[in-house]
Amino acid sequence: MTMTTITRPFAFSSLFTAALSLLLIAAAPTADAQGASVPSKWQQGRHYRSVSPQMPTSVAPGKVEVLEIFWYGCGACYMLDPYLESWKKKDKPANVEFVRVPVTWNEGAKLHARLFYTLQALKQDERLHTKVFDTIHRGGNGLLGRNEESTLPVVRDWAKANGIDPKAFTDAWNSMWVNTKLRQADEIVRRYRAEGTPFMAVNGRWSTDINSAGGVPQMIELINALARAEQPR
Repeated sequence: MTMTTITRPFAFSSLFTAALSLLLIAAAPTADAQGASVPSKWQQGRHYRSVSPQMPTSVAPGKVEVLEIFWYGCGACYMLDPYLESWKKKDKPANVEFVRVPVTWNEGAKLHARLFYTLQALKQDERLHTKVFDTIHRGGNGLLGRNEESTLPVVRDWAKANGIDPKAFTDAWNSMWVNTKLRQADEIVRRYRAEGTPFMAVNGRWSTDINSAGGVPQMIELINALARAEQPR
């Protein structure tokens, strides 16, 4: 008895359709967990990375956090600073809240981080943030001593020259609030596994840097794209 093989004409069609669907999915913009999308020109794994596990944010409800991990002694951070300041004033999406976190990798970085939080405690960080960078990178003053004890007079004199009462500065420098912020910064940097600066994170879910994005203007554009794709928490 001759057996006749009956082909199923829909089998090839089904395989073709499945393959086509996969190609279309691969070509589509990256979608996040809420269904929003990032333009396809930005490739996850190349231009930006997923943060795992997702990090908690410190911003108000309804806001998207853009976080910069930086160091005052970092030349790339100094180069980026005017772009970030311009972005904050002109191009930052309305629902974005910008947060800076200083690194605490070594003694010098910790002292610069203490200066940052001291100025923040005195509500002088926005006024003097760029001035700190300029003093270090253009003024030839590292704003550091040999240790914390010898650094305090250096930064206190600098603060006095910039309109801050020396006693108020000293009290803030030694305050529990600043010590707590330093511990929190150390934890944030460790949890993000930031190994270089500047390091940017969007809403605790995505991270990028200047090299990955392809340059400073590109990184600013990418940050906005990621932020717009995020749903506020």
